[in-house]
Amino acid sequence: MKSLKEQLQIEKKRKEALLNKDESSINSNTSTADQQPTKKYKTRGEIEKEQREKKEEEKRLKQKLKDSNNNNNNNDIDKDKVKQLDQQEKEKEEEKKKLREPFLPKHIVIQRLRERKQPITYFGEDDYTRAERLRHLEEDDPIEYTKGENEFANILKQIESNQKFKKDDQLDSNSSSNSNNNKTDKDSNGKKDDNNYLNMDLSALFEESKKSKEAGILFFLTGLMREWQENLDNRAEEEKKSRQGKLTEATFVQCLAHIQPLFNQLTAKTLPDDILQHIHGIVESCKAREYVKANDEYLQMAIGNAPWPMGVTMVGIHERSSREKIFSNQVAHVLNDETQRKYIQAVKRLITFCQTQYPALPSKCVG
Repeated sequence: MKSLKEQLQIEKKRKEALLNKDESSINSNTSTADQQPTKKYKTRGEIEKEQREKKEEEKRLKQKLKDSNNNNNNNDIDKDKVKQLDQQEKEKEEEKKKLREPFLPKHIVIQRLRERKQPITYFGEDDYTRAERLRHLEEDDPIEYTKGENEFANILKQIESNQKFKKDDQLDSNSSSNSNNNKTDKDSNGKKDDNNYLNMDLSALFEESKKSKEAGILFFLTGLMREWQENLDNRAEEEKKSRQGKLTEATFVQCLAHIQPLFNQLTAKTLPDDILQHIHGIVESCKAREYVKANDEYLQMAIGNAPWPMGVTMVGIHERSSREKIFSNQVAHVLNDETQRKYIQAVKRLITFCQTQYPALPSKCVG
């Protein structure tokens, strides 16, 4: 009997020990779960869930406020929370006002600010306030934007519309005289500045060309432009209406517009001396039909012959050498500004026209 009782007591103690062990393991698991750190990042689903719960809480409080106003039970309402929700709604409305869409696309606004040489973005400025700043600038100082437009394509469209206008005038015989008068008035008003130098008295300009380099250059280039215009006018109608004919006329119109600043500086004698010397060399070479020399002079003027034509000075061991080589006659004038680039390109086109109009030996021609 005693042995049986002892065995039962031993079994009972073993079971109690197992129960205590299980309870301790459960407590340790719960303590470790409580000690787990909070998540540093939230998933999109958790954020959306919090937003939904917040909106539901706002709706519940608003509904509670309406019920309290109806039942006059203001004691059950948390007034501070209601005020806080109203303040949050006002802030959201203000943010929506700030995030209004600008009146122009972002890339156009940036492009126009660059053309005006204005800062692209101020500190803390968004797209809407940037566009508003541009709008105020345009109201105070309006300018004509030219960058970002296909100038040559616009000239082609204008030429095609002029040809269509002429065709309509020929078909309409009753009002042909009136329409022709109107057209000449429009052309005279629209191209008055461009044709001003083409309508100059070349005999008087020839007398002045003997006195100064500026007048000599102006006389020669104006004569080339006038010959180019006469060649275009003397073409057959089929050639004028062809694609190549329209491109040739558009090139002339573009060249005439680009060379106007050069003519203005020559007339006012304000052309920089280094550019004046280069263009004078080009004119003298074209007169002698030395087109290779004229092309070399053009390259000297456009890109120069310096090792670093853009003006690099801090180049290590070459610092002194490069600094000594940066003079006005070695700087790439084509990189200075857009106006110089355009009339330098126009001078190159006149060299090409002079070569086709007055050919020389193949060894003296370019291309």
